[in-house]
Amino acid sequence: MNLLIVDDEIVTTQVLEEQLDRALLSIDQIYVAYNTSMARDILQKNKVELILCDIEMPKENGIHFLEWVREQKIQTEVIFLTSHEKFEYAYGAVQNGAANYLLKPIDMNKINQALLRVTEKIAWKQKTEEIREYWKIGKRKMVRYFWTRVLLEPGVQKQGLEEEIKQQGIAEEIQEKYCVVILHFSSGKLNFGKEKEQESVYKFAMENIVAEAFTEKIKMENVICWEENKGTYLGILSELSEKETKERAAQVRNVFEKYFPDVLQIGYISPSVPFYEAGLEKEKIMEYDKTHIYDEGEIKKFMVLLREKEASGHILDEDYILQCLNKGSRVSTLEYLQKTLQHVKQTMHSVEGFRNFQVELTQLVSKYLHDKKENMNSVIRDPIYLKLDMNAVKSEFSMVQWMSWLMNKVFDLTQEERKEKTEKKITDQVIDYIREHYTEDINRNTLSERFHFSPEYIGKMFRKDTGTSLNDYINSLRVEKAKHLLENTNTKVIDIALEVGFDTLPYFSSVFKKYTGVSPAEFRKKE
Repeated sequence: MNLLIVDDEIVTTQVLEEQLDRALLSIDQIYVAYNTSMARDILQKNKVELILCDIEMPKENGIHFLEWVREQKIQTEVIFLTSHEKFEYAYGAVQNGAANYLLKPIDMNKINQALLRVTEKIAWKQKTEEIREYWKIGKRKMVRYFWTRVLLEPGVQKQGLEEEIKQQGIAEEIQEKYCVVILHFSSGKLNFGKEKEQESVYKFAMENIVAEAFTEKIKMENVICWEENKGTYLGILSELSEKETKERAAQVRNVFEKYFPDVLQIGYISPSVPFYEAGLEKEKIMEYDKTHIYDEGEIKKFMVLLREKEASGHILDEDYILQCLNKGSRVSTLEYLQKTLQHVKQTMHSVEGFRNFQVELTQLVSKYLHDKKENMNSVIRDPIYLKLDMNAVKSEFSMVQWMSWLMNKVFDLTQEERKEKTEKKITDQVIDYIREHYTEDINRNTLSERFHFSPEYIGKMFRKDTGTSLNDYINSLRVEKAKHLLENTNTKVIDIALEVGFDTLPYFSSVFKKYTGVSPAEFRKKE
């Protein structure tokens, strides 16, 4: 415990410093100030638990000094020493929370006893705070365990959960309603090419991001992480309304896109539901997630996705399959079809479901081959196809055999056509486009819409072919253009930033310094 003596009488401070019973009072360090200005400086640089202060001093008295201490919210106890027994002094000391008020001349026995009582009070407050903090940590652990049970053991009934809340004393920590946010990450990408042990660090960072976004006081206990379906999932109990949750989700997506690109595959936001139904909402989302493939990193309202699915009336995602066919993604196509087929079996439980699946896929393939100027007859007249087609609806295994043969045949037929079409690499096309449109808002999603490949695929191919990321390439190009303008024109820096495609001056300056080692203004001066 540290003590500060504030008194303009040097003799008084020397007596106090020498005769205070350090062992009795558990004093580690004694600071001395001869006026309140010195005292302020000491308090701003050091932790002081106890102040022994004179009242009558030049320039500023002790009462005013104590008022400043309280305004600064410095956690310390104050005992006043004074030669004047004035009511206004005593009243001022009490009003500002002084621990005691002692009259001079100095009686070291009384001072030591008064200080002892205050140090005991301080020690008790510290112990109480430690106990409170320990209980807070324990309470957070119990809340996390509770949410783990709710999300990962959804069969637990409302009555059982309410009893658990009561027994654990966490009622104040549980809201009546929450939006359940589920984020699906690709497990293989969480280490970002680093050592495997770094994965836990990235997961912790992600948990902090979502806890800060969706809870009022960064409640890490509201975030649960688990592995399932060859992916990593974060479940968040959002304390915000549906509207606010959706708004925060957009911000979270931007953060992930900037710092963890290509890792978030899809996010779902449930409607606001009672806490005891959070597990059921999570199960609905996970069931949907098993049979749908996303890689654009969006965070969407789950009910909107369901309505889109119902409105389409289709079993298959035609756009996704055509995208895979155009890219020659044989494995991705077959994986998607198998997952969809399993979903058909689980939800429809009928031959009709298999037949609908077969009809949709046949029509889609026929249209695709027609567009590619390939003859569908060469497929459907093959004896092997005829046999597989006849037996396809008899079992899931038979349908998989038919589907696999058909899709492999389609990929084989169109392989040469794809080869000719992609003679000029997608990366070359992307580079040409970036160099023409670098002043615009360009990212993986805009390039995906332009070239009809997934954002993830474009990012991967670009890094593979160039050795750098899309973002780095775009920024380096913009910086080169900015350097030319800085060297050859008198255009303002802010106008140059906007002209080469940066939204704000601070971000432009940060990126420019990253690539050149100096700020734009310093670069212009050097030239």
